Amino acid sequence: MTKFQIVLEFGNNKYLVIIMKKINLIIKVMLIILTTAVSGLILEQRVSASTTETTKSNKRQIPTLFFHGFGGTVHSMDYLIDQSQIDGYATRTLTITVNPQGKVRLFGNWPKSAHNPEIQILFLNNHESDYHHTAKWIDATLKKLHQNYGVTRFNAVAHSWGNNAVLYYLETYSQKKNQPQIDSLVNIAAPMQVLNRDIYRRNDWRYSKQLNRDFRTYIEPDSTIRKLHIRELNIMGQLTTEDHFDKAVPVASAQSLQRVFKGSHQTYQARLFTGPRAEHSALTRRNPKVLHDIENFLWNRP
Repeated sequence: MTKFQIVLEFGNNKYLVIIMKKINLIIKVMLIILTTAVSGLILEQRVSASTTETTKSNKRQIPTLFFHGFGGTVHSMDYLIDQSQIDGYATRTLTITVNPQGKVRLFGNWPKSAHNPEIQILFLNNHESDYHHTAKWIDATLKKLHQNYGVTRFNAVAHSWGNNAVLYYLETYSQKKNQPQIDSLVNIAAPMQVLNRDIYRRNDWRYSKQLNRDFRTYIEPDSTIRKLHIRELNIMGQLTTEDHFDKAVPVASAQSLQRVFKGSHQTYQARLFTGPRAEHSALTRRNPKVLHDIENFLWNRP
């Protein structure tokens, strides 16, 4: 039987075709090859599109960092972190410890698929009252998160003395090159003014002139904090409507934050709670109304 060969090319693929005496066989072979090539092209496009969509969906969401106060422990912010996960708003991921020398260690797992990731920060020297030092530890923590996970923006929830460290960090470190920038901030029971010696006898920093000097820096019209793009929620507590005091921080001290967040790209909200669950530590450990406000503020954004 007479036969001859031809070579068909589709892109980088070559196909050797042996032609028999019936012409319709040639046509069938060519149609099969053409169909295969087109199907392969379509499949390649679908795989490419799927890969792109997966990459986009796997981009990590903005993490929320939780900072305890003076004497805080691993349990100080557990209620807020764990309950918001139970409520379906967020996912607990990493626990980060920082030693007094600023060495950062990460524990746990942060998958890219984590929904509104929560990160607990623990300072191993939890009785460091010089929040200038604590602010350096926050800087080291954010550098590590930027280096390991590409974090460029973050939320923060701070309690008590941790608020002073966060604000000093924002004023002193947030303009550094490649520094992650804050998006939303929740301040809980923030002692922004000098506190009564009868409340804190053990530590000079709690009633030092430095506290007032730093605060005056924050409220300057050209302060670094005023230039930040930030949403702020200020949560305060009082045991009764008569004492205006949460057993540790006077309401007037915490209210001072309204003088800080007046920048053109900033919003300020305040919540005042009253009763036993508005006690200084109870605000973070057993107050569902505080939890509800934080959840809505951070993760139910319009």
